[in-house]
Amino acid sequence: MLKSMLSSIITKHFKKKLDGLTIKEEDIAEVLREIRIALLDADVNLLVVKNLIKSIKEKAVGQMVQPGQDPQAIFLTIVKDELTNILGQHDAPITTNKTFINVMMVGLQGSGKTTTCAKLANWYQQKHQKKVLLVAIDVYRPAAIEQLQTLAKEINVECFARGTQDPVVTADEAYTYAKQNGFNVVIYDTAGRLQTNQALMDELKHVRNKINPDEIIMVVDAMSGQNIIDVATTFNQALTLSGFIITKLDGDARAGAALSLTALLNVPIKLVGTGERIGSIDQFHPSRMAERILGLGDILTLAEKARDVVDEGQMKKIFTRMLSGKINLDDLLVLITQMKKMGPMNMIMGMMPGALQQKVSGANLEEAEKKIDNYTILMNSMTLLERRNPALFKKEPNRKMRVIKGSGKKPEDFNKLLNEWERMRDQMAEMGKMIRAGKNPLAGMM
Repeated sequence: MLKSMLSSIITKHFKKKLDGLTIKEEDIAEVLREIRIALLDADVNLLVVKNLIKSIKEKAVGQMVQPGQDPQAIFLTIVKDELTNILGQHDAPITTNKTFINVMMVGLQGSGKTTTCAKLANWYQQKHQKKVLLVAIDVYRPAAIEQLQTLAKEINVECFARGTQDPVVTADEAYTYAKQNGFNVVIYDTAGRLQTNQALMDELKHVRNKINPDEIIMVVDAMSGQNIIDVATTFNQALTLSGFIITKLDGDARAGAALSLTALLNVPIKLVGTGERIGSIDQFHPSRMAERILGLGDILTLAEKARDVVDEGQMKKIFTRMLSGKINLDDLLVLITQMKKMGPMNMIMGMMPGALQQKVSGANLEEAEKKIDNYTILMNSMTLLERRNPALFKKEPNRKMRVIKGSGKKPEDFNKLLNEWERMRDQMAEMGKMIRAGKNPLAGMM
């Protein structure tokens, strides 16, 4: 998210020992200057940056450092706490505990609003077992209604649409239909514009007054520039927003302007979209986001995502086989399939601690994903017998030629797959021996 991880900036400036027992202004002047530059480079709003730097300085200057305490850790904690305050202090979950929930989604065209409506519907359905109705009232953008209908089919929820009928009338009819047919959640995909205008706001006000929503959520693209602050202000003044959903918040997004919204408008970020998949939407946690900005990673969210999409029992069996040196190509295929459910590699790496990100920063993630895709195609071209007994390829070379031809891949791709599988098998077997012997297999690796 930030090209220069704040933790590395702090580490660099706290290598030297403090002259006294307290942190003085001159001890942190340079580090604050670099943090300011890094935040502005990430497009964080200038007023937000000024307030943040001021609050960090007020908390840090005069802070006692007891013998044996690490001043770097003290300062890092202060920065994290102040970042968390800027991002919202506390979690602000979207409404889930009512028997009937009305959610009005607003935003500009191009923010990912319609796709986010479907993601939210799937989130309510899968995580909270709600019966969800999607309502198509964007009658201006070409194919917006068709897009929502297609997405609704994909996640197996109903979509209420009345073509180009007055959106206010459609919203009212959908509300009545949902009440009569036992729906728990109704999500209204309202019209977006390329920019705000009075006609749009008037229509949205009429819809709001008709359906009396529990949530009015503005969808914001993480890559939006500073103009999004004025846009969000206009929406908030007209509708009184209850929250934001930030889309495309992956490892490459600068996101500073979007993440400034809560501090400027006092409207919380409730959910974030982290990829293109329907399931890639998560609750927003200010403290975890502060840790990501600092380069400390977001392992908790990554673990939750894994828990949601990965078959725990299947993974335990595979890791048991790995540590005993018995992993075969069928295990590898299952492992890759399960891991890919978590999202693209750049998103996963964005949640890793900064030190680990730096270790792989030179690696070409796109090339790595391409290689994994090649291996998946090759393994899917094999029979189950071949995947479970790869030695057959050496005994019967014609099997290898059939797989290469059937997959459309090159012989060198096939050979790389077998070589990497064998290397993984041997390394994991060695790691298993060390664990059984009571030794730390990771000692000296980090």
